[in-house]
Amino acid sequence: MSRSAAIDRRMLEVALSEIDAVQKSLPQATLNTLAVEVVSRVANNLRFEVQPDLQPSADEIDTLCNALVSDDPREAATLIDRAQMRGSSYETLCLLYLSVAARRLGEWWDNDEVSFYRVTVAAGRIYAILRILRRERPLGTPNLLRAATFASVPGENHTLGITIASDLARERGWDIELFVGLTHDVLVEKLEQRQPMLIGLSASGKRSLPALTRLIVALRIHNPGARILVCGQIAASNLTLVGVTGADAAAADFDSALALMDRLLNLPTNRLPI
Repeated sequence: MSRSAAIDRRMLEVALSEIDAVQKSLPQATLNTLAVEVVSRVANNLRFEVQPDLQPSADEIDTLCNALVSDDPREAATLIDRAQMRGSSYETLCLLYLSVAARRLGEWWDNDEVSFYRVTVAAGRIYAILRILRRERPLGTPNLLRAATFASVPGENHTLGITIASDLARERGWDIELFVGLTHDVLVEKLEQRQPMLIGLSASGKRSLPALTRLIVALRIHNPGARILVCGQIAASNLTLVGVTGADAAAADFDSALALMDRLLNLPTNRLPI
């Protein structure tokens, strides 16, 4: 793999700063939940065989784990960068290096070899690296059928808005699958099974931010190719949703959401760029 494939350092700084913003904007209990979400889901995401010459050694995984919990927020990204330069694919980096490291960190935590605070730090760095690697992937083939999946954030009681938005989008030629009232794990499982290219998430306000962030964290791991659009009243707040939650875009009204849906799937549109 060429040098041009190395992790973009500017993007790394942005991702790390956004993770820092999350840590400052959410209560500790929510951060603990997000850390467990990242570590457990990444650790359990081993699903394919890799070439023996790309298989990381136990020492490499220990070195990566130590880097993830170190005082240097960039050290782990540098190690992933080196593996990428040696020819490791996106799947190998995300689902082998980071999966095994997350599993090892969980073992260290269970054995009291590392504090939960350090596991939280490591989880944030794993998530930041995953987001960077995802952004550097080539975009998939545009979905010319205009298909998307809409879902209300788990715990939302106000689902009339997203139901109406689904009907309006269908009238505009979109194939929409709608999920409302599902628990976090059930919704993540259904979206993982379907692997939609575009996911629209509806949240009613700031109180939904922890559940929204947790959901996006899980989707970034299980649906890495999806574009995520946040809609609803939460998009009209002063929260920087694209940065803090990891969403690709946010829209406070239906017309804006529709324009973003076209753009996120790289579809032709006569609307002005945003």
